Amino acid sequence: MRDVAKRAGVSPATVSRYFHGKNIVTTEAAKRIEEAVRELAYTPVYKQKNPGVIAVLIPNLKLAYFSEVLRELLEAVPRYGYRMVFIPVTEQGEAYKQFFKELDITGVIYLEENADQDMLNYIAAKNIKTVMFGAISADKRCKMIHINDLAAAHEGARYLLNLQHEQILILSDYPKSISSGFQRITGCKRAFEEFGLEFDENKVKYGELTYDSGYRMTAQAIREGITFTAAFAFSDEAALGVISALSEVGLKVPEDVSVMGFDGISLSRQVTPKLTTISQPIKKMIEQTLDTFQNQKKEENIEITLPYRLEQGETCVVNQKSKAISKETVNRK
Repeated sequence: MRDVAKRAGVSPATVSRYFHGKNIVTTEAAKRIEEAVRELAYTPVYKQKNPGVIAVLIPNLKLAYFSEVLRELLEAVPRYGYRMVFIPVTEQGEAYKQFFKELDITGVIYLEENADQDMLNYIAAKNIKTVMFGAISADKRCKMIHINDLAAAHEGARYLLNLQHEQILILSDYPKSISSGFQRITGCKRAFEEFGLEFDENKVKYGELTYDSGYRMTAQAIREGITFTAAFAFSDEAALGVISALSEVGLKVPEDVSVMGFDGISLSRQVTPKLTTISQPIKKMIEQTLDTFQNQKKEENIEITLPYRLEQGETCVVNQKSKAISKETVNRK
Protein backbone atom coordinates (compact mmCIF):
# COMPACT_ATOMS: atom_id res chain seq x y z
CA MET A 1 0.00 0.00 0.00
CA ARG A 2 2.88 2.38 0.75
CA ASP A 3 4.35 1.61 -2.67
CA VAL A 4 1.03 2.40 -4.35
CA ALA A 5 0.78 5.65 -2.40
CA LYS A 6 4.30 6.68 -3.41
CA ARG A 7 3.71 5.84 -7.07
CA ALA A 8 0.35 7.67 -7.10
CA GLY A 9 1.64 10.70 -5.22
CA VAL A 10 -0.89 10.39 -2.40
CA SER A 11 -0.78 9.34 1.25
CA PRO A 12 -1.14 5.69 2.38
CA ALA A 13 -4.27 6.79 4.25
CA THR A 14 -5.81 7.95 0.95
CA VAL A 15 -5.05 4.56 -0.62
CA SER A 16 -6.63 2.84 2.37
CA ARG A 17 -9.76 4.99 2.14
CA TYR A 18 -10.03 4.26 -1.56
CA PHE A 19 -9.96 0.49 -1.11
CA HIS A 20 -11.83 0.14 2.15
CA GLY A 21 -14.67 2.54 1.47
CA LYS A 22 -14.59 4.57 4.68
CA ASN A 23 -14.54 7.74 2.62
CA ILE A 24 -14.34 8.38 -1.08
CA VAL A 25 -11.39 10.14 -2.71
CA THR A 26 -11.31 12.63 -5.55
CA THR A 27 -11.66 11.37 -9.11
CA GLU A 28 -8.15 12.54 -9.97
CA ALA A 29 -6.63 10.72 -6.97
CA ALA A 30 -8.65 7.59 -7.76
CA LYS A 31 -7.27 7.51 -11.32
CA ARG A 32 -3.68 7.86 -10.09
CA ILE A 33 -4.22 5.08 -7.55
CA GLU A 34 -5.75 2.78 -10.17
CA GLU A 35 -2.83 3.43 -12.53
CA ALA A 36 -0.31 2.71 -9.76
CA VAL A 37 -2.14 -0.51 -8.88
CA ARG A 38 -1.87 -1.71 -12.48
CA GLU A 39 1.79 -0.81 -12.73
CA LEU A 40 2.67 -2.51 -9.44
CA ALA A 41 0.26 -5.45 -9.82
CA TYR A 42 -1.02 -4.71 -6.33
CA THR A 43 -3.92 -6.81 -5.06
CA PRO A 44 -5.79 -5.09 -2.20
CA VAL A 45 -7.24 -7.10 0.67
CA TYR A 46 -10.80 -5.94 1.34
CA LYS A 47 -11.95 -6.14 4.94
CA GLN A 48 -15.26 -4.33 4.79
CA LYS A 49 -18.51 -6.21 4.49
CA ASN A 50 -20.38 -6.36 1.23
CA PRO A 51 -21.91 -2.87 0.87
CA GLY A 52 -24.84 -4.24 -1.12
CA VAL A 53 -26.44 -3.47 -4.44
CA ILE A 54 -27.65 -0.21 -5.96
CA ALA A 55 -30.72 -0.70 -8.15
CA VAL A 56 -31.11 1.73 -11.04
CA LEU A 57 -34.68 1.95 -12.34
CA ILE A 58 -34.47 2.83 -16.03
CA PRO A 59 -37.42 3.90 -18.21
CA ASN A 60 -35.78 3.16 -21.60
CA LEU A 61 -32.52 3.53 -23.45
CA LYS A 62 -33.90 5.41 -26.43
CA LEU A 63 -32.48 8.69 -25.19
CA ALA A 64 -28.72 9.20 -25.45
CA TYR A 65 -28.92 11.14 -22.17
CA PHE A 66 -29.89 8.01 -20.24
CA SER A 67 -27.17 5.97 -21.96
CA GLU A 68 -24.56 8.56 -20.96
CA VAL A 69 -25.80 8.61 -17.37
CA LEU A 70 -25.53 4.81 -17.18
CA ARG A 71 -22.00 4.85 -18.62
CA GLU A 72 -20.91 7.43 -16.05
CA LEU A 73 -22.55 5.42 -13.25
CA LEU A 74 -20.71 2.27 -14.29
CA GLU A 75 -17.43 4.17 -14.33
CA ALA A 76 -17.98 5.75 -10.91
CA VAL A 77 -19.57 2.96 -8.88
CA PRO A 78 -16.41 0.78 -8.42
CA ARG A 79 -14.83 3.59 -6.39
CA TYR A 80 -17.67 3.22 -3.89
CA GLY A 81 -17.50 -0.57 -3.64
CA TYR A 82 -21.12 -1.12 -4.68
CA ARG A 83 -22.51 -3.56 -7.16
CA MET A 84 -25.19 -2.30 -9.51
CA VAL A 85 -28.27 -3.78 -11.16
CA PHE A 86 -30.45 -2.16 -13.81
CA ILE A 87 -34.19 -2.76 -13.60
CA PRO A 88 -36.36 -1.75 -16.57
CA VAL A 89 -39.65 -0.19 -15.53
CA THR A 90 -41.28 0.34 -18.92
CA GLU A 91 -43.53 -2.68 -18.69
CA GLN A 92 -46.48 -3.07 -16.38
CA GLY A 93 -46.43 -5.70 -13.70
CA GLU A 94 -44.55 -6.49 -10.52
CA ALA A 95 -41.49 -8.27 -11.85
CA TYR A 96 -39.28 -5.73 -10.10
CA LYS A 97 -40.34 -7.18 -6.72
CA GLN A 98 -38.42 -10.35 -7.50
CA PHE A 99 -35.19 -8.36 -7.74
CA PHE A 100 -35.73 -6.89 -4.30
CA LYS A 101 -36.44 -10.31 -2.82
CA GLU A 102 -33.37 -11.98 -4.30
CA LEU A 103 -30.76 -9.19 -4.09
CA ASP A 104 -29.30 -7.27 -1.17
CA ILE A 105 -30.49 -3.91 -2.52
CA THR A 106 -29.38 -1.08 -0.27
CA GLY A 107 -30.21 1.87 -2.50
CA VAL A 108 -32.38 2.85 -5.44
CA ILE A 109 -31.79 5.45 -8.16
CA TYR A 110 -34.80 6.63 -10.14
CA LEU A 111 -34.16 7.88 -13.68
CA GLU A 112 -37.88 8.14 -14.44
CA GLU A 113 -39.60 11.14 -12.89
CA ASN A 114 -43.04 9.62 -13.48
CA ALA A 115 -42.30 6.31 -11.78
CA ASP A 116 -45.18 3.99 -10.97
CA GLN A 117 -46.70 4.89 -7.60
CA ASP A 118 -47.12 1.25 -6.53
CA MET A 119 -43.38 0.75 -7.10
CA LEU A 120 -42.55 3.84 -5.08
CA ASN A 121 -44.75 2.64 -2.21
CA TYR A 122 -43.19 -0.83 -2.30
CA ILE A 123 -39.63 0.55 -2.13
CA ALA A 124 -40.52 3.08 0.58
CA ALA A 125 -42.07 0.32 2.69
CA LYS A 126 -38.71 -1.47 2.66
CA ASN A 127 -37.03 1.66 4.07
CA ILE A 128 -34.44 1.72 1.26
CA LYS A 129 -32.55 4.95 0.55
CA THR A 130 -33.69 6.39 -2.77
CA VAL A 131 -32.54 9.19 -5.07
CA MET A 132 -34.42 10.82 -7.92
CA PHE A 133 -31.69 11.60 -10.44
CA GLY A 134 -32.02 14.61 -12.71
CA ALA A 135 -35.59 15.55 -11.88
CA ILE A 136 -38.02 16.68 -9.21
CA SER A 137 -40.25 14.03 -7.69
CA ALA A 138 -43.72 14.62 -6.33
CA ASP A 139 -42.90 11.77 -3.92
CA LYS A 140 -41.12 13.48 -1.01
CA ARG A 141 -39.79 10.19 0.35
CA CYS A 142 -36.70 10.32 -1.85
CA LYS A 143 -33.72 12.61 -2.23
CA MET A 144 -33.70 14.73 -5.38
CA ILE A 145 -30.54 15.71 -7.27
CA HIS A 146 -31.00 17.87 -10.35
CA ILE A 147 -30.47 21.26 -11.96
CA ASN A 148 -32.99 24.10 -11.94
CA ASP A 149 -34.73 23.20 -15.22
CA LEU A 150 -36.91 26.30 -15.19
CA ALA A 151 -33.96 28.65 -14.78
CA ALA A 152 -31.87 26.73 -17.33
CA ALA A 153 -34.52 26.90 -20.06
CA HIS A 154 -35.18 30.54 -19.14
CA GLU A 155 -31.50 31.35 -19.72
CA GLY A 156 -31.49 29.40 -22.98
CA ALA A 157 -34.54 31.25 -24.31
CA ARG A 158 -33.11 34.61 -23.21
CA TYR A 159 -29.87 33.79 -25.02
CA LEU A 160 -31.77 33.25 -28.29
CA LEU A 161 -33.94 36.32 -27.74
CA ASN A 162 -30.84 38.43 -27.15
CA LEU A 163 -29.62 37.18 -30.53
CA GLN A 164 -32.79 38.77 -31.95
CA HIS A 165 -34.62 35.47 -32.50
CA GLU A 166 -38.23 36.26 -31.69
CA GLN A 167 -39.60 33.30 -33.66
CA ILE A 168 -38.38 30.20 -31.79
CA LEU A 169 -39.49 26.63 -32.45
CA ILE A 170 -39.46 24.68 -29.16
CA LEU A 171 -39.20 20.89 -28.99
CA SER A 172 -40.25 19.42 -25.64
CA ASP A 173 -41.25 16.14 -24.07
CA TYR A 174 -44.84 15.95 -22.88
CA PRO A 175 -45.17 18.11 -19.73
CA LYS A 176 -46.64 16.36 -16.70
CA SER A 177 -47.29 17.89 -13.29
CA ILE A 178 -43.90 19.21 -12.08
CA SER A 179 -41.88 17.38 -14.74
CA SER A 180 -38.72 18.83 -16.27
CA GLY A 181 -40.64 19.42 -19.51
CA PHE A 182 -43.22 21.52 -17.70
CA GLN A 183 -40.53 23.56 -15.94
CA ARG A 184 -38.58 24.18 -19.14
CA ILE A 185 -41.66 25.37 -21.01
CA THR A 186 -42.44 27.66 -18.05
CA GLY A 187 -38.89 29.05 -18.16
CA CYS A 188 -39.23 29.84 -21.87
CA LYS A 189 -42.57 31.59 -21.29
CA ARG A 190 -41.03 33.80 -18.62
CA ALA A 191 -38.21 34.80 -20.96
CA PHE A 192 -40.73 35.87 -23.61
CA GLU A 193 -42.67 37.84 -21.01
CA GLU A 194 -39.52 39.68 -19.94
CA PHE A 195 -38.89 40.70 -23.56
CA GLY A 196 -42.48 41.87 -23.92
CA LEU A 197 -43.24 39.19 -26.50
CA GLU A 198 -46.18 36.84 -26.83
CA PHE A 199 -45.37 33.16 -26.34
CA ASP A 200 -46.82 31.23 -29.29
CA GLU A 201 -48.04 27.79 -28.18
CA ASN A 202 -48.27 26.78 -31.85
CA LYS A 203 -44.47 26.91 -32.03
CA VAL A 204 -44.15 24.19 -29.36
CA LYS A 205 -43.90 20.59 -30.58
CA TYR A 206 -44.08 17.62 -28.20
CA GLY A 207 -42.40 14.22 -28.57
CA GLU A 208 -39.87 11.78 -27.09
CA LEU A 209 -36.84 14.06 -27.70
CA THR A 210 -34.95 11.37 -29.59
CA TYR A 211 -33.04 12.13 -32.80
CA ASP A 212 -35.86 10.71 -34.94
CA SER A 213 -38.49 12.63 -33.01
CA GLY A 214 -36.54 15.88 -33.33
CA TYR A 215 -36.31 15.31 -37.07
CA ARG A 216 -40.02 14.53 -37.44
CA MET A 217 -41.21 17.45 -35.29
CA THR A 218 -39.08 19.91 -37.27
CA ALA A 219 -40.21 18.52 -40.61
CA GLN A 220 -43.80 18.76 -39.44
CA ALA A 221 -43.33 22.38 -38.36
CA ILE A 222 -41.98 23.25 -41.80
CA ARG A 223 -44.88 21.47 -43.55
CA GLU A 224 -47.37 23.34 -41.36
CA GLY A 225 -45.83 26.66 -42.37
CA ILE A 226 -44.65 27.53 -38.84
CA THR A 227 -42.17 30.41 -39.06
CA PHE A 228 -38.98 30.38 -36.99
CA THR A 229 -35.40 31.63 -37.07
CA ALA A 230 -34.22 29.45 -34.16
CA ALA A 231 -35.04 26.09 -32.59
CA PHE A 232 -34.63 25.18 -28.91
CA ALA A 233 -34.74 21.41 -28.38
CA PHE A 234 -34.91 20.08 -24.83
CA SER A 235 -32.34 17.36 -25.58
CA ASP A 236 -29.11 17.41 -27.56
CA GLU A 237 -30.02 14.48 -29.77
CA ALA A 238 -33.37 16.06 -30.66
CA ALA A 239 -31.39 19.19 -31.61
CA LEU A 240 -29.30 17.05 -33.97
CA GLY A 241 -32.54 15.78 -35.48
CA VAL A 242 -33.55 19.41 -36.03
CA ILE A 243 -30.30 20.08 -37.89
CA SER A 244 -30.84 17.06 -40.16
CA ALA A 245 -34.41 18.08 -40.98
CA LEU A 246 -33.27 21.61 -41.85
CA SER A 247 -30.41 20.32 -43.98
CA GLU A 248 -32.76 18.09 -45.94
CA VAL A 249 -34.72 21.13 -47.16
CA GLY A 250 -31.61 23.15 -47.94
CA LEU A 251 -31.37 25.21 -44.75
CA LYS A 252 -28.00 25.74 -43.07
CA VAL A 253 -27.21 25.97 -39.34
CA PRO A 254 -26.54 28.60 -38.09
CA GLU A 255 -26.70 30.74 -41.26
CA ASP A 256 -30.42 30.17 -41.82
CA VAL A 257 -31.58 28.81 -38.46
CA SER A 258 -29.90 28.82 -35.04
CA VAL A 259 -30.25 25.63 -32.97
CA MET A 260 -29.84 25.08 -29.22
CA GLY A 261 -29.88 21.77 -27.34
CA PHE A 262 -30.14 20.69 -23.73
CA ASP A 263 -28.12 18.25 -21.52
CA GLY A 264 -24.54 18.76 -22.70
CA ILE A 265 -23.88 15.08 -23.45
CA SER A 266 -20.58 14.15 -25.10
CA LEU A 267 -22.29 13.83 -28.50
CA SER A 268 -22.97 17.58 -28.53
CA ARG A 269 -19.21 18.23 -28.59
CA GLN A 270 -18.45 15.64 -31.25
CA VAL A 271 -20.61 16.97 -34.08
CA THR A 272 -19.93 19.72 -36.61
CA PRO A 273 -20.95 22.44 -36.09
CA LYS A 274 -20.47 22.09 -32.34
CA LEU A 275 -23.85 22.34 -30.64
CA THR A 276 -24.76 25.25 -28.39
CA THR A 277 -26.46 23.66 -25.39
CA ILE A 278 -27.51 23.87 -21.76
CA SER A 279 -25.08 21.53 -20.01
CA GLN A 280 -26.01 19.48 -16.97
CA PRO A 281 -23.16 18.46 -14.58
CA ILE A 282 -23.81 14.72 -15.01
CA LYS A 283 -20.58 13.58 -13.33
CA LYS A 284 -21.19 15.79 -10.29
CA MET A 285 -24.81 14.66 -10.08
CA ILE A 286 -23.64 11.04 -10.05
CA GLU A 287 -21.08 11.75 -7.32
CA GLN A 288 -23.76 13.39 -5.17
CA THR A 289 -26.08 10.45 -5.80
CA LEU A 290 -23.55 7.78 -4.81
CA ASP A 291 -22.42 9.84 -1.82
CA THR A 292 -25.99 9.54 -0.52
CA PHE A 293 -25.64 5.79 -0.09
CA GLN A 294 -22.26 6.15 1.67
CA ASN A 295 -23.87 8.04 4.53
CA GLN A 296 -25.07 5.46 7.03
CA LYS A 297 -26.83 7.99 9.22
CA LYS A 298 -30.55 8.57 9.04
CA GLU A 299 -31.10 11.77 7.10
CA GLU A 300 -34.04 13.75 5.86
CA ASN A 301 -34.84 13.45 2.19
CA ILE A 302 -33.60 16.70 0.71
CA GLU A 303 -33.33 18.42 -2.65
CA ILE A 304 -29.92 19.26 -4.08
CA THR A 305 -29.83 21.67 -7.02
CA LEU A 306 -26.54 21.77 -8.92
CA PRO A 307 -25.43 24.52 -11.31
CA TYR A 308 -25.99 24.18 -15.06
CA ARG A 309 -23.94 25.95 -17.74
CA LEU A 310 -24.79 27.43 -21.13
CA GLU A 311 -22.10 26.15 -23.48
CA GLN A 312 -21.73 28.36 -26.52
CA GLY A 313 -21.02 26.23 -29.55
CA GLU A 314 -21.30 27.08 -33.22
CA THR A 315 -25.01 26.64 -33.89
CA CYS A 316 -26.38 30.00 -32.68
CA VAL A 317 -25.74 33.41 -34.23
CA VAL A 318 -27.42 36.82 -34.34
CA ASN A 319 -30.53 36.80 -36.51
CA GLN A 320 -29.83 39.11 -39.43
CA LYS A 321 -32.71 38.00 -41.66
CA SER A 322 -35.61 40.30 -42.40
CA LYS A 323 -38.13 37.49 -41.91
CA ALA A 324 -38.35 34.14 -40.23
CA ILE A 325 -37.93 30.79 -41.96
CA SER A 326 -41.26 29.67 -43.37
CA LYS A 327 -42.60 27.13 -45.84
CA GLU A 328 -42.34 29.74 -48.58
CA THR A 329 -38.66 30.45 -47.94
CA VAL A 330 -37.98 26.71 -47.87
CA ASN A 331 -39.73 26.29 -51.23
CA ARG A 332 -37.62 29.07 -52.74
CA LYS A 333 -34.49 27.27 -51.63
